[in-house]
Amino acid sequence: MTKSLILQISLLAGLIFSHSVFSQGSISGSLIDPNGSIISGLSSPVFMIHQETGESFQANVTLQGQYEFSDLPAGVYNLNFPSSCCMYQSFSQDSVEISAGQSLTFDLHLGWHINLGTIGDDPGMLAEDMINLSGDLSGPTPRRPDGKPDFTGMWYNIPDTRPMGSNPPPLQPWAAEIQEQLNALGQQNPASYCLPQSAVPTTLIFPYKIIHTDELIVQLAEFVTPGYRQIFLDGRDIPEIWNPSWYGHSVGRWEGDTLVVETSGYNEITPGFGVHTEALKITERYTRPSNDILLLEVTAEDPEAYTRPYVRNYEARLIEGQELLEFVCAEGNDTSLYAQPVWRGRP
Repeated sequence: MTKSLILQISLLAGLIFSHSVFSQGSISGSLIDPNGSIISGLSSPVFMIHQETGESFQANVTLQGQYEFSDLPAGVYNLNFPSSCCMYQSFSQDSVEISAGQSLTFDLHLGWHINLGTIGDDPGMLAEDMINLSGDLSGPTPRRPDGKPDFTGMWYNIPDTRPMGSNPPPLQPWAAEIQEQLNALGQQNPASYCLPQSAVPTTLIFPYKIIHTDELIVQLAEFVTPGYRQIFLDGRDIPEIWNPSWYGHSVGRWEGDTLVVETSGYNEITPGFGVHTEALKITERYTRPSNDILLLEVTAEDPEAYTRPYVRNYEARLIEGQELLEFVCAEGNDTSLYAQPVWRGRP
């Protein structure tokens, strides 16, 4: 190879590198609470989603409350910081422009969420604390006398760090229209009215305990109304006639080491799965690949309200050294503070 050709290749490589560097930018900042203080102790990531390409970039928040994106392609982005609950509100900012070679400083000013900044009253932050305090609980999957996995234990779901609205229910047009009307009401979460928060309580951000026997699984959940759920393992079928209820009727069966729970008989205003009808059927698949990990896949089907099955996945960690606390929702609850006097599942 001649010196001339080597020089040309080197110059071309330099131009490509130079273009790559100077066509990118960066953005960094801090999380700020309503008092103007930096928020520490959160680990949820910040997302930058390119408006034109849809490409998503992610940066973790440090324990000191800072985030930083470097080498972002120049363009216009939607910035998104999802907060699992309940101390700080989620934050989003559309049309954040990153210019080539720019270093942008952008602090995220988070408002108080439903607990108004009460320290120690954020389930998402408590989840991380309890998981860390439990230490290393890894080991083989515990098994029952029949060889099946034993799901007994106290569990906490890992906080959801996906961008807000990244996995909405696949609603048919009529259901989507009703959902928009409900959103416009600006009503509080049904928990504010002492009502269940989801058709499947183990998908929430609160600690829960599973008591596993041969013929019955009982799930106990903190900060949830009514706080318990039964899954029958005695071979019974779901009743053909069932008065529609918030949690429906649940039966379980085994597929290898996977516990499959099928539930139907929901009322049409059970929350957690968007607008649906009484035809809603939910299938949960529980696996325990090791002592400290519980995996849950939830599939919701409603041919009258959905365009396709709706699938969500969760991962929980085993908690030790903790107990569920008593929760009496109606104690001191004043719904007159809210925009709507009662929670409404239909506008």
